Amino acid sequence: MISPPADLAGLINTFYIIETDEVAVPETVPAYSAQLLVVVRGRIRFTYADGSTGTTGTVTFNAPQMRSAQCVMEGPLLEVGVSFTHVAWQKLANLPADRVHDRLIPAEQILAPDRIAALEAAALACAEGRIAPDALCTPLAAAVASGRHAIRPDHVAAVEAISRWLVSGFDPPLTDLYDNVSLSCRQLQRISRRFFGVAPAQVLKRFRAHRAAMVLAQPGISEEVFDALMATYFDQAHLIRDIRRYTGRTPSQLRSKYRGHGLLDPAGHGDAGVLLNSPPKDFPAAEPALRL
Repeated sequence: MISPPADLAGLINTFYIIETDEVAVPETVPAYSAQLLVVVRGRIRFTYADGSTGTTGTVTFNAPQMRSAQCVMEGPLLEVGVSFTHVAWQKLANLPADRVHDRLIPAEQILAPDRIAALEAAALACAEGRIAPDALCTPLAAAVASGRHAIRPDHVAAVEAISRWLVSGFDPPLTDLYDNVSLSCRQLQRISRRFFGVAPAQVLKRFRAHRAAMVLAQPGISEEVFDALMATYFDQAHLIRDIRRYTGRTPSQLRSKYRGHGLLDPAGHGDAGVLLNSPPKDFPAAEPALRL
């Protein structure tokens, strides 16, 4: 994972580099925010939860994922990608996440030709050894920052309110969100679906599953945080179901090292990972947690 420049922190969650030597490597991609992928060599074949498929070109968008997806990295592979925020996706693509999700989108449908040309030139330079893979972060950042669509200020404010609510606790009451916005329930749900793909209650469910998966995948998480998060699940069956839906893995699989382990690094998930790194000081004591 590579952190974004400070001036783009509101648009970019993280950059990442994936490299394999094998001919074909199967992997699971968690439900995630939209990404822009530059494949220097090899290609990636995706199979989404609804059975649809797609194969990357040199420059390809992976639209927001509502559920985990399967992929095969056909190598030797070198991919440099960037995960960006929900606001950045709308500035770039202007495509509602509840209508356009779980699919690959050709770069030509979203980026200007000069941006695509810059990314393709950087990919070629990297393939020829003239630049290092992390040098692609510069044209990727420029591409994400080039969003040409204006976002209504009240929509941005609503997204920011949802984000603050998500990081206010592991299971914040929905009333806390509605009490802090000057929008009707229907208005907020409509904005949430456009930017996050689902209504706020389902956004929280997805974020909570990601956090639980990150806790299980990162052994350094404190026992206090572990107990607080696991206590938000009614029972083990609900925990397993949600984690499998959004990460494609079971809790026991998350505890084992695998190639995609870094995809659940809290640093790369923006708001979803915030509480794992710095839980609020007044975080309430947890009820007895599930022990897996």
